Amino acid sequence: MKIKLLLVVIPVFTILVATAQRKDLAYYQCAFFESYRAGNMAPWPGLIEDMEKSYSIDLTWQTEMVKAMYGLVGYLIGAGQKDEARVYINRAADHVDLLLEKYPQNAKLHSISGALYGYKIGLAFYKAPFLGPKSLSHIEKAIELDPAEPGGYIEKGNSLLYRPAAFGGDKNEALAYYRKALKLMESRTDQKCDWQKMLLRAFILKALYETNKIAEATAFKLEMQKDYGTMDWIKQFVGAELMEGK
Repeated sequence: MKIKLLLVVIPVFTILVATAQRKDLAYYQCAFFESYRAGNMAPWPGLIEDMEKSYSIDLTWQTEMVKAMYGLVGYLIGAGQKDEARVYINRAADHVDLLLEKYPQNAKLHSISGALYGYKIGLAFYKAPFLGPKSLSHIEKAIELDPAEPGGYIEKGNSLLYRPAAFGGDKNEALAYYRKALKLMESRTDQKCDWQKMLLRAFILKALYETNKIAEATAFKLEMQKDYGTMDWIKQFVGAELMEGK
C-alpha cells in the first residue's frame, strides 16, 4: 500500500515542482527587455529556446515567442550574421503559419508574417517581386483587422523606411506610421517590459535623423535616455555618421 501511494505521490510532486519552476510570460518579457536595453542580445537564443520547449499552446505566449524571434532576426541581420538570421526567420515563419491557420483574423500575427517576408527580401533582394506583395498584403491585413494594433503600422513604416525611393520608399511617410504606432502603444499600460516599444522609438530616432530633423532627433534621443539609460548601442542602430552629422 505504501509503495502504491509513493508511486502516486512522486508523479504529482514532479508536476507541482515543474509548474512552480516554470517561468511566466512576464519573466521572459522583462528578460528580453533588460538585455535589449543593455545592448546584449546573447541571452535571446536561450530564452527563445526555453519558450519553445514549454510547448505552450497559449496564443499570447506563442505570439511573444515569435515576436522575440523577429527581434533577434533584426539584430542578426544588422550584425552581418545572415545564416543565423535565416534559421530564425524560418523557425518564426513555421510558427506563424501554424498560428494563422488557427487564428486567421489575428492582426498581430499578420504583422509579424509581413515583417518576416520583409526580412527574406532583405536577405535576397531579387525575391522582392515575389515576396514584396505577400509582405504588404499581410501588413495591410493587420491594419484592416485591427486599426488599434500598433504592429501593422510599425511594419508599414519599416517597409517605407527601408525600401528604395524608386520602389515606393518614403522616409517621411514611414515616420508618420511610426508615430501612429507609438501613440497607440503609449495609450496602453498592460505591459511593464516592452522591448518592442523601445525598438519602435529607435526606428523613430533613425527616421528623424534620416529626414534631417536634427533638433527633434536630439530631443527625442534625450527622452529615450531618460527611460532606458545610456543606450550605447543606439549609434550603431541609427548610424554614427548620421548622429554625428558627418
